[in-house]
Amino acid sequence: MGALPGRILLVKPSALGDVLRSMPVAASLRAAFPQAELDWLVQDDFADAVRAHPGVTRVVTFPRRAWRAWWSPAVLADVRRFAGQLRSAGYGLAIDLQGLLRSGFFLHACGAPRRVGWSDARELAWLGANERHPRRTVADATESMLGLLEDAGIPPVRDARVHVAPVAQESWSRRATRQGLDAGFILLAPTSRWTAKRWPAARFRELAAALLAEGRKVAMVGAPSERAQVAAAMPPGGVVNLCGELSLAEWLAAIATADAVVANDSAAVHAAAGLGRPLVGLYGATDPSVVGPYRRAESVEAAPGPAPSDPHAYRDDALQSRMNAISVEAVRRRLAVELDRGPRW
Repeated sequence: MGALPGRILLVKPSALGDVLRSMPVAASLRAAFPQAELDWLVQDDFADAVRAHPGVTRVVTFPRRAWRAWWSPAVLADVRRFAGQLRSAGYGLAIDLQGLLRSGFFLHACGAPRRVGWSDARELAWLGANERHPRRTVADATESMLGLLEDAGIPPVRDARVHVAPVAQESWSRRATRQGLDAGFILLAPTSRWTAKRWPAARFRELAAALLAEGRKVAMVGAPSERAQVAAAMPPGGVVNLCGELSLAEWLAAIATADAVVANDSAAVHAAAGLGRPLVGLYGATDPSVVGPYRRAESVEAAPGPAPSDPHAYRDDALQSRMNAISVEAVRRRLAVELDRGPRW
């Protein structure tokens, strides 16, 4: 591995689900370099997903939304300042787990003498690395990232735990008490940016109504922009609507205390897996062997038949028909098994 780095930059800025799937990388780097400072470069919206990780020294954020107009003089000046700050930080090792133009730029800008990335990184991102490794032919995305570390001489540690800040736990505890969720509840995450990933809202309504009839508390979550999706999935009365009400840190705290989580293929699946919660992840337009909850294949309810081989097939709205093939009865059976098995840790 060469000289031991005093400071390491982990470049994995987005998306939220991908960030949550990357926790074993932080654990691996901390185990391999216990004395080093480990900085995680992440989109500012997702900073609280990694801030509480015990292996991370500090979070380096960039304002993705503010930089959308990258051609403007003000944004270009801001990007140059940010690149200068990365270079002056004195990183000895940097690793690009994103493999896209933006992350390749960050990798190159930091100026670390050892910059590790995939040789087939898209959008010419491989140019940012001076140590390039072929992507391993493994299905699971997390295992692919750990393979990059292993090829760089860093032993993988498969600790996928997600961590919640104590202040967020306290804030959520107060809210849960106010809303009657402090004695246990099932958390439903019925949203997705992509239509083809959505289990029909009517199925979520039916599931929620059945759980309420069993005497269970039920809550639903979603981003502020997803209020319409959540509203469509709610039965009349009884469900606590948390959509748009929680910060990211509080959202993690809510998942950490749920009796179980039922979610479309989304960040909620990976958060629940990383927090060790009973989970039913719903998959139809995506392949759970690739983007399913890490080491939780038993927690997936997938549409019958082979999953699409195209990793971008979920952009085809017609594939929602696969999600339609997942019945409420199948989800309830899977949920009962998960509840019986209980938390993973």
